[in-house]
Order: sequence, then C-alpha cells, then structure tokens
Amino acid sequence: MKIGVHGSYYGRNFGDTLILAIIVNWVREYNPQAEIFLPFVTSEQEAIEILGHKNPEFELTDLDGLIFGPGGYFGEPSGGFIKKIRWSLRNYDRHIKWNKTLYKNKLPYIIVGVGVGPLSFPFIRKGVVKLFGSSKDIAVRDKYSRQYLIDWGIPQDKINQTSDVALSLVPNPDIKTVKNKVALHFPAPLTDNEQQVKSFIDFIKAISEQYDVHFFEDINGQFSRSKNPQNLKNLLDSQGLKLPVVEYKDPNTLISELQSFDKVITSKLHVGIVGYSLGKRVLSIPAHPKTIRFYEQIDRSEFCIPFQNVTTDLLLKQFEKLDTVSNFENIQFENSNLNKKIVMSFLESLPKKS
Repeated sequence: MKIGVHGSYYGRNFGDTLILAIIVNWVREYNPQAEIFLPFVTSEQEAIEILGHKNPEFELTDLDGLIFGPGGYFGEPSGGFIKKIRWSLRNYDRHIKWNKTLYKNKLPYIIVGVGVGPLSFPFIRKGVVKLFGSSKDIAVRDKYSRQYLIDWGIPQDKINQTSDVALSLVPNPDIKTVKNKVALHFPAPLTDNEQQVKSFIDFIKAISEQYDVHFFEDINGQFSRSKNPQNLKNLLDSQGLKLPVVEYKDPNTLISELQSFDKVITSKLHVGIVGYSLGKRVLSIPAHPKTIRFYEQIDRSEFCIPFQNVTTDLLLKQFEKLDTVSNFENIQFENSNLNKKIVMSFLESLPKKS
C-alpha cells in the first residue's frame, strides 16, 4: 500500500508537523507495511519528524490513495489586501495547482481535519471547491469551516464536522505537573500600540513574581536565537527580566516537556490545543481567527483574549480565574477521533493489491 499525506509541511512548525505525524501513525496502525510519501515536502528534517525517516521517492501517480491532512491551509489569515493576495498565490501553488493530476488519474483522496475559509479571491476559492467536491470524504474541524463549504456549494451531507486531530492526544501519567510552573509562548509580533505592549509586559512581570515562568518554543530558535529587538524575550531582557527558555527540539519532546507545566500562555493554535489536551490551564492571546474558533469550540472563549483587548488587569484576572475552573476535561476527544475513523474507512476502501 502506497499512501500520500499532504499538508502544510513547508517548514519546521510544531503544529503542522504534529498533526501530519498523527495521520501517518494512523495509516501505520491500519497497515504497518504501508509506504507513506509526503508529495511536496521541502524540508528533510520536517519529513523525518513526520515520517520517522527521509521522504521516499514516489510520484503522485504511483500512489494508491492520498490524504489531505489536517491544517489551516484552506483558510487565509487576517490582514490587508497585499497580505491576503500573497498568501493566496502561494497556497494556490502549494495546494491547488497540481490537483489536475489527481483528477486526470482518478486518484482516490480524502480531506480530513482541516480548517476552511475565509477565501477572498475567486481563483483560489474555485480550486478549493472543486477539490472538496471531488473528495471521497470530508472532515472539517469546526462549524465555521463547514458553513464556508456549504455557502460555496458543497452538499452539507458530504461534510463531517469533527475537531482538530491533536485533540486525540492523551496525557502521559508518568509525567507529573509542577505547580505554578508557567509556559509563556508568545512569538507573535507585538503591535505598535505602546500601551497594549506595556500592559502585556506588566502582566508578565506581575506573574513572574509568583510563578516560575519559562519561555516555550514551538520553532527552533524562536526565542533562544532571535536578534529582533521586538521579540518578547529581548524586550523583557532589556528591562531586566530574564526568563529561562525551553528550546524546541521536535514534536514529541515538546509534548513531553509541556506536560510538566501547570499553565500555558500562548498566541498560537496548536500549543494551546496540545496544552488543553494534556489537561493544562491555557490562556490564549490569539494571533489568528482560527484560534478564536477553537476556544469557542471548547467553551473557553473567556480565556481567549485578542491582543487589542489586552489590559494588565484583564489578563491577571483571567489568568487567576483559570484556577477556579473545576473541569478541564477534553470535551472534544471523541469528536477528534472521528477523524481516525474516516482515515481508517478510506484505507479500507482502497483496492487490495495481491
């Protein structure tokens, strides 16, 4: 069995690496002898972290089936016209332009665990609609993604609404949580609003007096080697607050290291998702609309505070309020595992070769 797994794997990014590795593990669970190929991966290290070895040499036409794996690559970021058109042109090349090979060769494929929309430009939206319309199965990770597809003409009975595949992770009972240990993961560029930046820094200074706060990386060198004076670590260093850094090594190590923390402060989606899946108390300051969708999905919107709403008092209030929430059970665990059932069903449907 030869299976392709495609996604947003164009650099060593923890979230994108992790969620594709989860799909690869499901394929191997179904068939331990399966040969798995990442059709357009550009980083050898990324391929090794997803597959456990170098990417083998295949062509799309050699495959028995293809899985468009999870990620937010069917939905553009917020921002102005120039930012959106650049994103759209890049993603058209990465995810849409080559789809004609799938259609011409009638290669069976599914799309699983993805976020969808918005898409501002007709040229990429048309390609996405055709791709989803021809897929054997579809699973999107939230209600907004499902509604975008319905609005664009995809039959609603063809769309499964699941949740992010990383919500299928479970804690390792052998790794104990250290009380009052806080992971600070905020690589997002700080705004030009001096008052908001000051409010955020004052919040970090305040909690550092009572908690053991560590910078936490999800990309290699994110804090430890950055020379940007606006990098949060460098800003705090310049003000005399030098926090230790947990450096990024690989997805499995990150997950293990995150388990020792009591609370997580993050601007990114998947550090928050993994923290939540591991039972951590997460305060989000989102850098992307898809992050806001997730905290709404898990009924934790009050702990997801856009940077433009930041004040020191509000952050301190919500950070301390995390301790008053009695139940941090992963309410999306079963829904996340629907993705696995869809992957298994697809693999079972492929023609068996003698």
